[in-house]
Amino acid sequence: MAHYFGFEPSEKLKQLIEEAAQVEASDEHVEYYKYRDALTHQTARDLIDNLLVGLVEIIPNPERQAAMRKTVGTIEKAADTLLNILLNKENNEDVMPSFHFLRDQATFIDNEGVSRVGYQLSESAAQTITEGFAAVTPEHVDTVKFKTALETMNDETLTHFISHYAETLKLGMFKRKSVPVTKAVIDKGMNMALTKLLPDLPNDSMNRLAEYYRPFIVEKAE
Repeated sequence: MAHYFGFEPSEKLKQLIEEAAQVEASDEHVEYYKYRDALTHQTARDLIDNLLVGLVEIIPNPERQAAMRKTVGTIEKAADTLLNILLNKENNEDVMPSFHFLRDQATFIDNEGVSRVGYQLSESAAQTITEGFAAVTPEHVDTVKFKTALETMNDETLTHFISHYAETLKLGMFKRKSVPVTKAVIDKGMNMALTKLLPDLPNDSMNRLAEYYRPFIVEKAE
């Protein structure tokens, strides 16, 4: 069995995915980079919404909710800044690797036949995540295991959608060096949010949080 991380795309992202596929299939004489850029930005927004919105909604304290929303805003700005640096006007041939990545390595079909935005997890990451989620029950919560699972899920996702995706872009040395720096900033912000949040959550909130994230992990026959 293989494990995947993934979520159903927003309606806007669905539309952009369909438009990009139609443009590539039609072989029209249009500039592909515009479609790639819109698709990339919306994928980043969908990722942040799915990974972090659940945290905000689970927090029982209004002040902490406000602080978490501020953290989400900081992460969104960091992601937008990185993408604005990386994405440039390019000829269609140079855009194709990014198109193919978003089509072939950033989506999959789940067990119900629904197309999701996501990727296949490594065996070690899948084990850490599933064990961490299983450590959250109404009777007992192992906060350390659960936090490790969430950190692993976040790091694997950022690595795939930032580091691996950036490999498909035609970048100079300066821009290439900006990728791990920005990824580290986003990763730190997400882990800091977890560190501040989890110790203060009661068991019922931890269980709601686990229930929010569990559907993102899909087990499929290879």
